[in-house]
Amino acid sequence: MNGVSNRLRTSQGAVRPSLSLVTTPPATTKSPWHRNEETHELKLTFSELTLVYKSLQAVKTLGALPPQDELLNDTIQVVDQALNRAA
Repeated sequence: MNGVSNRLRTSQGAVRPSLSLVTTPPATTKSPWHRNEETHELKLTFSELTLVYKSLQAVKTLGALPPQDELLNDTIQVVDQALNRAA
């Protein structure tokens, strides 16, 4: 994640291509954890995705959620991967 934060600082004025996150079709067997969840397509610009990343890091740093919140950590990881692919 350090590489991402370094790129974020150096690319404030740079124009980045739009990033599109596309969901995959549901599997034939669903996990019991995700029975009633819907999937949605989300399209974000690089700047918007950067803002999401910084916001998630702020939530973690400020301790707004428990330190070992699995959903927060997983979401940070997914956003970090998307930023790395888009960079």
